[in-house]
Amino acid sequence: MKKVFALLALTALTLSASAQTTKQHTTGYGAGIAEITWVNGQAALNLGGYGGVLVNHKFMFGASGNNIFFKQTVNGKKESFQLNYYGLYSEYRFKPANPVHMSVGLIGALGWQENDVLTAQKTRRKDGDYTFVLQPKLAVNTKITKWMQVQAYGSYRFTGNTKSTYYAKSNYNGAAAGVSLVFGGF
Repeated sequence: MKKVFALLALTALTLSASAQTTKQHTTGYGAGIAEITWVNGQAALNLGGYGGVLVNHKFMFGASGNNIFFKQTVNGKKESFQLNYYGLYSEYRFKPANPVHMSVGLIGALGWQENDVLTAQKTRRKDGDYTFVLQPKLAVNTKITKWMQVQAYGSYRFTGNTKSTYYAKSNYNGAAAGVSLVFGGF
């Protein structure tokens, strides 16, 4: 009888312990972005994307890639320039069950400048050194379907010095505003 009672007590304890565990929920999502940003005080276009793993409907970590396209006059001629940066991305969603909710994100990336200006000293598109890029963002997310959301956001880009021929560190620091179509499991 003691063995049966001990077995029942152990079973009850196990069931109550398993009822206390929280089930982890892991999915993923990604987005393509189009944003207006500023380089050297002039409007520029940033095209890119990000994606990653979403844990418990709130915290996402993954990767991001961005390419900013802009023009600059060099020696009386309009030349094409690019600032590329690729790296890690994280995002935290506040009250993700709501149809409209806020999120904050951060890009930590490695960036470099490219341009079409070729000289005897510069014979390739990359101009200068690699540098860090940090870009925090604040977003409003609106659910469209179970697997699609629209994200409107504002951000600010901080960069190191590329030591490029035509741009200093402060030329690449700038605000941005954009819209993303986000697809995945939320």
